[in-house]
Amino acid sequence: MNAITAMQVGFTYPNAAQTVLHDVSITVATGSCFGLLGPNGAGKSTLLGLLTGILPLQQGEILFSDAARHHIALTPQDYAFYPSLTLQENLTCFAGLYGLTGAQKQTHIDFAVHACGLEEHLHKCAAQCSGGVRRRLNLAISLLNQPKILFLDEPTVGIDAQSRHFILNTIRQLQQDGMTIIYTSHYMEEIQSICDVLAIIDHGKLLLQDTLANILQRAEALPVTTEKKNAQRLEDFYLSLTHTALRD
Repeated sequence: MNAITAMQVGFTYPNAAQTVLHDVSITVATGSCFGLLGPNGAGKSTLLGLLTGILPLQQGEILFSDAARHHIALTPQDYAFYPSLTLQENLTCFAGLYGLTGAQKQTHIDFAVHACGLEEHLHKCAAQCSGGVRRRLNLAISLLNQPKILFLDEPTVGIDAQSRHFILNTIRQLQQDGMTIIYTSHYMEEIQSICDVLAIIDHGKLLLQDTLANILQRAEALPVTTEKKNAQRLEDFYLSLTHTALRD
């Protein structure tokens, strides 16, 4: 069963000279960790905006499974909390915005705090926390409604190896518990580590969707001069599709 089916999705920003997405069709299986790859400006953020309802659908169709339709959340690349509030105050505020009250509100906050390892930081002002703690707070806020589908837009940018390791393990556990994950990142080793299906887009077009195993097998056929690890082979395959020209 598919959690998301997007068919021939297209989008153009108002007054823009070029179309951002051209007839993009993807399917995201329930319970999968779906990696969305593409260079800067490829259309990834626009596609996420359409899938999450932030942007209005102009062309095509996006269908959600009945179980997931009203249970989605986004962890954005930018910090999405109040820096002048403590972590506890932020979580309480956003839980209220989700409409959570009473015992259910506290249960959901406790779940998010534990999942993101924030127990020792709740009293701290968000602005004074490390980058790793702030990234985990960003994730915790998106977990407050215990979504069926979680969209993650480069959730490990600018943090240390320990925080990255923790966040990736958290995502693995969420998937094991049945959550569907849509994950964007420029770190190929992260994609190779947690994703089971990949879609690669460039210039607003879908170049391919396939399982990670099949893509790595195709990458094996690329000419190399030295032995490479999986993540390096994935990057070579990705560059063979999107090319090496710099992007804005």
